[in-house]
Amino acid sequence: MALFIIVFGQTFSSVQLHETGDFAANSLLVLQAKHFNLLVGNYSRVGFNHPGPAFLYVLAAGEAAFFDLTRWVASPFSGQIYAVALLSGFWIASIGALLRRMQGSMPAAVTTTALFVGVSAYINYQAFAGTWFPHLYYFAFAAFTVSLAALIMGRRDGLLLLAISLGFLLNGHASFFGIAAVMLACAVVANTWLYVRSRITRGSWVLSRDYLAGNFRTIASAVGIGALFLVPLAIQTILHFPGPVAEYAAFGHAHRANRLGEAIRFVGLFWSNGLFGILFGAAACAVLATSDSRRESQDRIGSERAIVLSLASATVGFLFYSVFGVDNFSLTYVGIFYYAVPALALTLLLKRVIDNVTAAPFGVAVCVCVAVGVFTGVRIHQPPEYVSQYDDPQIPAVYAAIKQLGADGLVFDLDASANWEHLWSTVVGTEVYARRLGTTPFCIAQNWQLVFAQSAHCSAAQISAARGRYLVSAAPKAGRVSAANVAGLYFYPQGAVK
Repeated sequence: MALFIIVFGQTFSSVQLHETGDFAANSLLVLQAKHFNLLVGNYSRVGFNHPGPAFLYVLAAGEAAFFDLTRWVASPFSGQIYAVALLSGFWIASIGALLRRMQGSMPAAVTTTALFVGVSAYINYQAFAGTWFPHLYYFAFAAFTVSLAALIMGRRDGLLLLAISLGFLLNGHASFFGIAAVMLACAVVANTWLYVRSRITRGSWVLSRDYLAGNFRTIASAVGIGALFLVPLAIQTILHFPGPVAEYAAFGHAHRANRLGEAIRFVGLFWSNGLFGILFGAAACAVLATSDSRRESQDRIGSERAIVLSLASATVGFLFYSVFGVDNFSLTYVGIFYYAVPALALTLLLKRVIDNVTAAPFGVAVCVCVAVGVFTGVRIHQPPEYVSQYDDPQIPAVYAAIKQLGADGLVFDLDASANWEHLWSTVVGTEVYARRLGTTPFCIAQNWQLVFAQSAHCSAAQISAARGRYLVSAAPKAGRVSAANVAGLYFYPQGAVK
């Protein structure tokens, strides 16, 4: 699966890339991860780092393996894209392997997984190889949701995938602490409901002693894996008490809860994606029209029921997040991961239609794989919407201009009054470029932001020992002469002007 994504996707393996913006901000942290001293996650626009570095260590591994060691790609950032392809392939393969055990049939699992891949390619093609964090959560959340369905069935074979996917999600975004807690609570309730209705045995009831005793090793392994993902957060809390958790709590207390009706409408946005909504409605009607009870099997009924209950749990969790965690409903990117829920729902409906109209599972699996392969290959071959931040060819020129201003040790004050987006994205891109060359030509004093990483923030000693101080602006300043002008940036000596 990873090879498929690399071959057909946009990995830019032969292109010299100079990333800017969010991707450069992540690369600053990736460079720390390559030295195994990163304990925080990606930056948040609200002023803190997210809980952990799991995704960033994956990106660091890709950069180290595919660029530093093998030179299979032309730039470090392409190595990160390769890592995302491998990670996406891992999630998809893990979902397929778990479905194989849940559904009790290899052709059924292959068909279901292929349909999910095809639906995902239609809804969210950028999740396959895109390095933007909202897209990185998509397949991890899908894996967590499917493994939660296995837990609802009372199975143990999804616990390790549950722990791994949960660990990545908790590292990726602080909101997943609340979402996952709600989903797990709903899953336990659903499992108990199935037990009360005698659709599962006592040994499959997760609250029973029989389940704990029979699956103790697997449960202990899952708990250990989950705890491992929380080690960086624990270290940060100890070193900087009360630490990141206090920051997350402060944001939650400062944020006013949204109205339930507005939150429900926000959740509904992810179910009305143009043609997707039409396909979903058509598939639902087809299921009602073609359902044949004579073809039902216990594995099919049990797995479908559990996945539906898991999707319902995910929806409750996302609704909880929409009420208490989303501060701006216009920022729909905060819910990109939730697209996995309607994608899985449509997958189940399409799979049911196929089962109802044909009795040749192996042939169907082959045909679905071929069709999905062609469709997905075309979809993921499109460049991501944020491809403009993958490369700014003027970054080397900006770096050269800064070096001409003086030796390492310059202090920059950033002008936030005009064209701030261009200013910060170019400066942080130049910072990454310099770090990869082994230099640190500047630090940032005024208007430093978390996006530049803590290491870029000037200390008092750096400011007092500065070899030059400049105001960096993305707009010309009347009455002032710039020492350098490159890529739309102006460097004004500060001198006596404060």
